[in-house]
Amino acid sequence: MSGTALRIPTVCTILLASVVCQSAMAQADNKSAAALGSSTAPTTKPKPAGNTPAVDLNQELTVENLFVDFLQSAIQGKFKQADALGKALLAHPDLDPVELLNLANRDPVNIDTLQKLIATSSISDTARRVMEVIEKGELLKRKDTDRIQANIDRLGGDPQQELFAIKYLAQSGEYAVPLIIRTLQDPAKKELWPRVIMALPQLGKGVVNPMVAALAISNNDIRQNLMHALGELGYAQAVPYLRRYAEDSTATPEVRKAAAAAIARIQTLSGKPQTGTPDEQFYKLADRYYEEDEVVRADPRVDDANVWYWDAADQRLKPVAVPQRVFGPRMAMRCCEEAIRAKGDNADAIALWLSADFRREARLGLNVESGDPAESGESDKTQQATMPRAMYFAQAAGPRYLHLVLERALKDQDSVVALGAIEALRVTAGEASLVGSEDARLSLTRCLQFPDLVVRARAALALGAALPRSQFTDSQFVIPELGRALAQTGSQQVMVVDGDSQNLNRVVGIFHGDGREALGDASFFNALNRVRKEFQSLSGILVATDISDPNLEAALQALRGELVYTRTPVVLLVNPGQSIRAEQIAKADNLVESVDASANESSLQDAFDRVRKRAGKVEISKDQTMAMALQAADTLRKIVTDGKTVYDATSAESSLIGALGSPEERLAVSSASVLALLHTPTSQRAVAHLAMDGKRSKEFRVAAFHSLAESTKNHGNQLEPSQVDELIKCSLEENDLVIRTAASQALGAVNLKDNKASTIIRSFSAE
Repeated sequence: MSGTALRIPTVCTILLASVVCQSAMAQADNKSAAALGSSTAPTTKPKPAGNTPAVDLNQELTVENLFVDFLQSAIQGKFKQADALGKALLAHPDLDPVELLNLANRDPVNIDTLQKLIATSSISDTARRVMEVIEKGELLKRKDTDRIQANIDRLGGDPQQELFAIKYLAQSGEYAVPLIIRTLQDPAKKELWPRVIMALPQLGKGVVNPMVAALAISNNDIRQNLMHALGELGYAQAVPYLRRYAEDSTATPEVRKAAAAAIARIQTLSGKPQTGTPDEQFYKLADRYYEEDEVVRADPRVDDANVWYWDAADQRLKPVAVPQRVFGPRMAMRCCEEAIRAKGDNADAIALWLSADFRREARLGLNVESGDPAESGESDKTQQATMPRAMYFAQAAGPRYLHLVLERALKDQDSVVALGAIEALRVTAGEASLVGSEDARLSLTRCLQFPDLVVRARAALALGAALPRSQFTDSQFVIPELGRALAQTGSQQVMVVDGDSQNLNRVVGIFHGDGREALGDASFFNALNRVRKEFQSLSGILVATDISDPNLEAALQALRGELVYTRTPVVLLVNPGQSIRAEQIAKADNLVESVDASANESSLQDAFDRVRKRAGKVEISKDQTMAMALQAADTLRKIVTDGKTVYDATSAESSLIGALGSPEERLAVSSASVLALLHTPTSQRAVAHLAMDGKRSKEFRVAAFHSLAESTKNHGNQLEPSQVDELIKCSLEENDLVIRTAASQALGAVNLKDNKASTIIRSFSAE
């Protein structure tokens, strides 16, 4: 938004609100109205501060009426009425985003109020949709080519016209650059050129990306003027592009001189040295895009962001819009490509390109562990139709670069990038490339302590399947992680903390059921201790802002102090009078979202989903969870069968026994086949119990009897006497002959001293 369209409420605003809204708040929903108390009433159309009559939505109301009454009702705490008005506004046939933008910008308090409604009220969904329309209006206004061209032409007017033209061109930002370039290419507008050239350095950061792309123009005069403007703008993101021309032996002396002068000017304005070769500087810029540094990131308020290209044939700038969330990864990839062009063996740039491609795919909704070109996700129009998947490039790159990718994922605690790299390593690397004492090969083993359980499981699967013969760092964590993979359910597991028992039960009820589990407690540490005992993983936390012993800040500090919870998403349930505190906490921790404590189910779920997306949490379906558990069982069997690895699979015995009770019979059968190889009485007895469970299917029991036979053949009879009796009974009396036959195989393998062969034979005697 331009100007004051997105202003953070000030202390003065908060104090004024307490006066303006005092009468209305007395009759409002206390929690939401108090949270909204830091905004004053909208002044687009003055209204009395006291109660207003209910609005008749059946009468014809204008967009302006609905917008003003929506904000006024919210200020007075009439949230049901405000919600109805907001929805009527959004459904109005004459709703025009630019008109709504103009209405909102009449007074900054309007935007302040919307921001507060979004952050803490029970009608945040409706307020957010209204804000989205306003932001769309801002974008449409910025992109209006007729408006942009008119402002370029006004640069030739009197000083006042020129001043306003520059102001409005700066508001249009990047969208103004193509028309500015076209103006500089048009001999008919030659009289405007000096004014346009003088205006360029005044247009702000938004014009840098299209301008550096436009440096590819064939007209050296325009190129030099663009370089001068980039120098005066002073943004370091232009330096790699300028450096490339400054060191280009094929460029004219004038162009090289202009590029060097622009770099020197940027260095002076920024106060920072701008040294390094082009490949080094492009890599540094790529890193900033990847990390989504505030200076280079896309505007988070808009859905799409532009990647700019120069059309050499038409000598025109062309934008390609991408989803805002993939702008950083895509620009990082472009800069890495420039770095590799400058120096082909830049290993850091290659690894960063691979990391960015994994991140880009994940944000488009694709599975980074898959190389399937047929998988569909959201469109990235910068990608060539024939471009392979990220997994193709990762596999082709090989272990050297994949370990560098993993190092970055570990540093950033980025689950999706780690998962992509682990899968590529699993299918391309042998033991020598997976483990070792060298730092370059420690990244995979360090993933065994990654905060995300899925990453830990994938790392354990890769390391387990390698069947290493020599000890390596953290090898002791492989079997326990495989055991945890057996126990996964694919359900979200949520922790709720609130001293208000009524609200605690309400929120727990919302997040429990339909494939999710939730536990709640008034004490933060009690809840966390229960999580450690009752949950396999923690999907997220909802915590009231007014908790005590510890208070909210101390609780979050303790949470982030534990490695496994450093990236756990947190939703603050904001209590009355604590919205500013919640905003400060959320601003300091990107993995914290806030919502009104009394928010409805939809608002709570939206807040939870938003913060989980920011955390990069890998959503894993029940089918994927089961596939991972089956792979873990298969890996454990290979480890036991091999018998020469550094791993001791008996430490997974309890997990394997637990998996026997899985409702998914494939997992129970696979686990039984592993237990059959373990030389412990508990393993054999657990398999026997499974085989003789009459409630199980025939196929299941037959497989279990086969595992029991394998166990007794390998390790002898370790059954309880009662189990032996039950096995004999099953071999003699089971009605199903297929099951009876399988039981007889197990009985024979038990090899009892008082052989029951004669008893079995006599039972079928005709006499």
